[in-house]
Amino acid sequence: MTPTTSTVTPNRFRALVPWVVAVVAVAAVFLWDVEFGVAAAFLAMAALLFRHHMWLAICTAAWGFVFLAVLTIPGPYDSPAGPAAVPVLGFYAACFLGAWYLGRRLAAARGRSEEPTPTAETVEPTPTAKTVESTPTAKTVVMPAVTTRPAAGRTGLESERAELRWPAESRLRVFVLFLLLLAVIGAALKFRGDVPPLFADNPDAAREAVRLRSNLITGLFSEFWGIGLAVSLLRALTGKAEGRWAYVVFVVIFAFGAALGASKNSVLLGIVPPLVAALSVRRSATISPKNRLRVSLVVLVIGAVAVGAAVFLGGQRTLAGTGQFEDQFRAQYGASPLYASVGSLDLSLSSSVETFGRLWEVREQHPPTWGRYTITFTGSVGERLFGPADLYAITAGLSKPFYMNTATFVAIPLLDYGPIGAVIFLGLLGLSVGVIDRRLASAWSPAHHLTRAFVIYFATFGVYELYPVVQPFWLALAPGLVALYLLSKPMRWIPEWMKR
Repeated sequence: MTPTTSTVTPNRFRALVPWVVAVVAVAAVFLWDVEFGVAAAFLAMAALLFRHHMWLAICTAAWGFVFLAVLTIPGPYDSPAGPAAVPVLGFYAACFLGAWYLGRRLAAARGRSEEPTPTAETVEPTPTAKTVESTPTAKTVVMPAVTTRPAAGRTGLESERAELRWPAESRLRVFVLFLLLLAVIGAALKFRGDVPPLFADNPDAAREAVRLRSNLITGLFSEFWGIGLAVSLLRALTGKAEGRWAYVVFVVIFAFGAALGASKNSVLLGIVPPLVAALSVRRSATISPKNRLRVSLVVLVIGAVAVGAAVFLGGQRTLAGTGQFEDQFRAQYGASPLYASVGSLDLSLSSSVETFGRLWEVREQHPPTWGRYTITFTGSVGERLFGPADLYAITAGLSKPFYMNTATFVAIPLLDYGPIGAVIFLGLLGLSVGVIDRRLASAWSPAHHLTRAFVIYFATFGVYELYPVVQPFWLALAPGLVALYLLSKPMRWIPEWMKR
């Protein structure tokens, strides 16, 4: 046996040890309880995937924690349908996550096939290269240090990361100010002089009043708060130190504007994706390792504070609401901010699974509509062309006497294509997410990384619903990201003062 073989073989065996331990542990939990076994399987797989597929692992862990919340934390919305749906929903989620992993592998394989094959040809020095004479018959060419795109076929997190190239400061600030102008116009059109839901005595009632008089235009304009928040936060975390505090001010302004509608998702939409992007890119070589660690800690702290604040405000909003569910919520959790936050977290994690369980029980009452729910984001236009379809009317009816309108990302493909069609739909969706995740990971543009981060965010948001096909937010997001990408490229029509 050669030394290489003797070294590689034990390493392979050691790599299999965590998998064997995980399989044995999960099998033991399955024998004890099937539902808890499903949750354990997702959490174990997340731990195994984390080193090389961090965001896929985090999404997998999210499903595991959701299932644990359904099985362990009591709440006023609980029923036997929730725990009974855990194995079914676990299967659908596993199809999506498995396709995500496969999409990453396919993109990595394509990246390897596109890499140039090294040859033994003589390397000619370029005008910027420095030639070092080493022997009379050979030359060594030392190229200048540049930031290159890592090979797409490598494994590991660090090999995927790239250093961002931001556009000139003058251009970027004009772009952010333009986003702020559009967002302010959208707020004026949306609230029309009324008190925003954030400051209303009953935020839920105020949100419903705003929703009833809103239209596609006001909805799209309101998304510019989130876009501006995402761009400003990513620039503050990953750009040069010069001018950073200006973007911190922009972050505060955009976060306040996004919160006016009293929607947790509107704020998280602008905070979580830039945090994902900031953790996915390589720090500048000019930043010391100590400062890189500080930046990473700041990113994690911001994320923890944002999630914690969303959970806390969600509990306080429920306590301030009126209705049968709010009365039961107050009776169960009292006026304690801590208990209300725990209840809000449980409600956020488990209510969608509970609603899906009820939908699964009556799935035969809803024949496939072959794509109608998938184009919900088209609103009244889709209704005129393809007929009415209101997902929230179905989920609200299933959740009576409460109003829980989300039923995970499986609800829409289930209603559109049936149980088997939902497997195919989620498989194709997972493949798309995996390819985007892997291919954009080593891009240099902030727009590319924000695009990837938004895709990862909404893939993880699948524990609630298939948000991109319900809300037309991406109709505003896509042009904003395209504009950010174009700003990063040199263009002749841009004035000279904006190129500096």
